[in-house]
Amino acid sequence: MSEDKQNDDLLRELKDRQEIQSLKFAYCRAADSLDIAGMVSVFTDDCIVNFRPDRSDERRGRAAAEEFFSGAQSVVTSSSHHLSNMDIVFRDPDTAAMYSYLYSWQRFTGYPEVKDRHRWARYEDVFVRTAEGWRQSELLYVVAGELASDPVLRIGEVMDRPVWTGAP
Repeated sequence: MSEDKQNDDLLRELKDRQEIQSLKFAYCRAADSLDIAGMVSVFTDDCIVNFRPDRSDERRGRAAAEEFFSGAQSVVTSSSHHLSNMDIVFRDPDTAAMYSYLYSWQRFTGYPEVKDRHRWARYEDVFVRTAEGWRQSELLYVVAGELASDPVLRIGEVMDRPVWTGAP
């Protein structure tokens, strides 16, 4: 492989990484703005969105994701998402897996009776290159722990997950 080809490939990967990260940031900004259309805009038409590690809460397609986000956000009055540790592995030139860590705070319509939620979690995402650019095709949300007024808190979901390699 020529040095020019290596440089082109490296530049493309760096650009792709930045675009993928920017897409995830856009999703979180939309969530914090309670902008459902903005949240859904980062996904492919045939996306899979799941907020349970056992995949029991699966939504397929943008319309199903929009319905889920609309319901979930309907009781939120304010939120703040903080992403870190964005680890991206390219499965091929047009598919990438990303693990990222999340701290989120949410305030609900029933406050102060309904306490704020503080959650520490991980996103296990897949992104694909489309004609419109990179889009998210899969979102899996796994909770490490939370503080909230819910009777059953989500804790330790990350413990049974395999060590991540980025492989499918």
